[in-house]
Amino acid sequence: MSTDYLQLSGEGGVATLTLNNPAKHNAMNFAMWQAMPGVLQSFTEAKDARVLVLRGAGERSFSSGNDVSEFDKVRSTPEQVAHYNNLQRIVCNQLGSLTKPTIAQIDGYCLGAGLEFALLCDFRFCTPTSRFAVPAVKLGLPYRYEDITKLLDVIGPARTKEMVLDGRRIDGVRAAEIGLVTQLVQSRAELEAKVSDLAQELAESAPLSLSAAKITIAEAIRRGGPANLAYCDQLADAVYASADYVEGRNAFAAKRKPRFAGR
Repeated sequence: MSTDYLQLSGEGGVATLTLNNPAKHNAMNFAMWQAMPGVLQSFTEAKDARVLVLRGAGERSFSSGNDVSEFDKVRSTPEQVAHYNNLQRIVCNQLGSLTKPTIAQIDGYCLGAGLEFALLCDFRFCTPTSRFAVPAVKLGLPYRYEDITKLLDVIGPARTKEMVLDGRRIDGVRAAEIGLVTQLVQSRAELEAKVSDLAQELAESAPLSLSAAKITIAEAIRRGGPANLAYCDQLADAVYASADYVEGRNAFAAKRKPRFAGR
C-alpha cells in the first residue's frame, strides 16, 4: 500500500517507506498521519518483507516533524487536539511495536515527530549535515511523557534535558557524540550504502530470531511494569523448535550460507 505522501516499495526482503512531502521538508500532514497505519500494516503483513527502511524524499530532510501550517484547521479545538494526538499515538505505537527490524536513514532535518520516528527505529544512520531537534518549547507545544521517554531510553536524562529544554538544533556529529544515532557516515552516498548493507544483512538473518530478540529487548526496558519473562521464554522456545534453527545448524556444519524461511 502506498499513497501520494507515503511510498512503500520492496526488493530482496527489504521494504522502504519514503515520507514524500519534500516541498515541506517531509513534514507529516494530517493525511499522512491518517494513512500511516494502513501502510505499516501492509509492511507487517508482507511475508517477503523482513526489514523496513524509513527515509525522506529529496535531499534536504528525513522529516521536519508535523506540518504546523495545518494546525489552525486540524489541531485548534480541544476535540481536534485530542483526535490528532490519538492518531499520533496509534502510529507511533504501531511503528515502535513492529517485530521486524527497522532502520532510519537520516539526511537533513530530523525534527519533532520526525525525530520520534527515528527514535522508534532499531537503527539510526545519519550524515554530518543532518539536523536534530525537539522544538516544542520554541513553538509553545507540550512534549508528553511518552515522547520524552523515547529520548530517555536512547540518550539518558542529562542529554534529554539538553535537547528538550533547550530546543536548539544539533548536527549529525553531535548526535553521534551523545548516542542519538547508531552510526555517523560522511556522505549521502555512504549513507545509502551502509543502510543498504545492514538492511540486506538483516533480511538474510533468521526472522524468528530477530523478532524474538526485538520483543525481549522491548520487554527488558518496558516501563509501567515488570518484563513478561514467560512470554520471552515462549519466544525463545519457539525459535529452538523452528525449521530455521535446524537450517542454521546445517548451514554452519556445511560451511554454507543459511537460507532462512521464517518458520
